Amino acid sequence: MSENQRHKVHLVSLGCPKNTVDSERMQGLLQGHAYQMTDVPEEADVVVVNTCGFIEPAKEESLAAIMDAHRLKQEGQCEGVIVTGCLSTRYYEELEQELVEADKLLTIADEADIVRHVDEVLDVQRPRYLASLPRTSLTPKHWAYLRISDGCDHQCAFCAIPAIRGRHVSEPVEQLVAEAERLASEGVRELVLVSQDSVRYGADLYGRPQLVRLLQALAEVEGIEWMRLMYTYPAFWTEELIDFYATCDTMCRYIDMPLQHISDPVLKRMKRATTRQKTLDLLARLQERLPGAGLRSTFIVGFPGETEDDFAALLEFVAETRFDYATGFLYSPEDGTSAYELGDPVAEEVKQERYSRLTQLQERVGTEKNDELVGSRQVVLVDAHVGEMCYGRMERDAPEIDGQVVIAGGTPPVGSFVEVEITEAAPYELSARVVGEPR
Repeated sequence: MSENQRHKVHLVSLGCPKNTVDSERMQGLLQGHAYQMTDVPEEADVVVVNTCGFIEPAKEESLAAIMDAHRLKQEGQCEGVIVTGCLSTRYYEELEQELVEADKLLTIADEADIVRHVDEVLDVQRPRYLASLPRTSLTPKHWAYLRISDGCDHQCAFCAIPAIRGRHVSEPVEQLVAEAERLASEGVRELVLVSQDSVRYGADLYGRPQLVRLLQALAEVEGIEWMRLMYTYPAFWTEELIDFYATCDTMCRYIDMPLQHISDPVLKRMKRATTRQKTLDLLARLQERLPGAGLRSTFIVGFPGETEDDFAALLEFVAETRFDYATGFLYSPEDGTSAYELGDPVAEEVKQERYSRLTQLQERVGTEKNDELVGSRQVVLVDAHVGEMCYGRMERDAPEIDGQVVIAGGTPPVGSFVEVEITEAAPYELSARVVGEPR
């Protein structure tokens, strides 16, 4: 296939960073087999929609993206629509019968063969497959996701991930180090480690969790200056992991720990394998050993049986803990989960009202914490230039989900680290001026 005959593919990637990694791998396969990727859906010969099926709003977003792609086909602007990802994996049998808008319906397991499926939609005759490229990043050049494992062995009552992604499967240490070295050679300076259950990394391969062993190996990769660990399950933090955070300069002082709730009756119904007191003890230990570390969590509002007293306990906990970032989600009953049998007894208007109270509280806390930073000097990683403004992140800020620093008084290059002085604060944004030379 000559360059001017190359077919174009537009890939819609929805959902979490783990899904982003799947999209990056598919993109690498397609580009390695002479397909050209395009960000403009109207230019594409095939649109691939990598769906999310975790909760109801994510399903609705996925279905809307499929319908958008189908309209392009109806208008003659593309030849086919391929649907894959968590939604199609979770509901494959139903969608196979009902989703006539898709020319191809794939499961996550089918994605390794994405080239053949696109070939078939376009009736491309390929005498042999070309060499595959590594996954091609959908993130900026200076930071990248590294998925250390997939799937989950926990049986949290609200979560459909085990049914979608299967059991917890880790990537070998050597393979992850090689991937990190490749990314570093291409200019990546921050690795964001993702999985469904980070702290249990390696238990399936090595007989017991080996997260610290992995982190130690990754910290030795030349060129990687920040490592950020996401999705840590609170029940399985260890002293060894805390020690590593406290002693490794490469490890971002940033803790992402989805707690979901703090009331013991709710935690028990959620099957969270922890208690209020254990959570408080862990947070006290983290704050003692890692003073000033950024702390992010997520909470489910309106889980079946959540009383006003339960929710009041959650608000009190959030106010006292002073998370840098805390996000609330309205409970969504998901078929196939054990909580589905509990029904949905908390009224929607009650959920919405509680969600509003939680969000307003966290906004106040976040504003107070940002105000405390005014006048301080911080190191930021520069993410983007937009017009005359620069945008970056501090060590406490994960890409795509947390706050940002708006930088004035200089134009440090994207991907550089630079020292700034914080000059103003808002709930989700800081303003700063450059005071050091970028590196």
